[in-house]
Amino acid sequence: GLARALALTDQKLGQRSAVEMGVIRMLSEVFCRPPSDPPPPAQVVLLLGGSLRRELLCAAAAGRRCPRAALLLSSGCADAAELAAARASCAGAADVPVLVDCRAVDTVTNFTSVVEDLAAGGVASVSIATDRSHARRAAWVGTLILCSQGIAVAEPISVDSGEVLCESALRTLRDCLRALLWVACGWHLGW
Repeated sequence: GLARALALTDQKLGQRSAVEMGVIRMLSEVFCRPPSDPPPPAQVVLLLGGSLRRELLCAAAAGRRCPRAALLLSSGCADAAELAAARASCAGAADVPVLVDCRAVDTVTNFTSVVEDLAAGGVASVSIATDRSHARRAAWVGTLILCSQGIAVAEPISVDSGEVLCESALRTLRDCLRALLWVACGWHLGW
């Protein structure tokens, strides 16, 4: 389950090592319910907050790639009207709900703060939208957390907003461990 979701990310971001794939398969068997085959289209696009430019580019990309999916911005700079206008600039984008949630303080809490609301709302599939330099860590963390609640991860949306983020393997590992801690006990050790 988890391996399939992250494989979609790898088509755009490069290939994973054999060790990474082994870890993904192990975590998938432990934490994730089997997804439908292939993952259903995204019902919600989760935009990870950051810079206003990234958020508006992601909203426009979501309008092109997932024209019927609702938008949910997790702790960003833009307001719902700005995101709706960016999305509406895309031909064929449907008029969908645009929501802003301000509870997150980092990548892990971008997911832990909204996943229970998504599950309670019956959301079956989410696409993660962020900057290309942040996409791999976001995909790892998001897939662990979303799959643990039975929510499939659809094809991610990554944009080039010009941001250069320090996305080290250690930072990714740290956030994956925090995500696993949240899945196991409900703690995320936010800082």
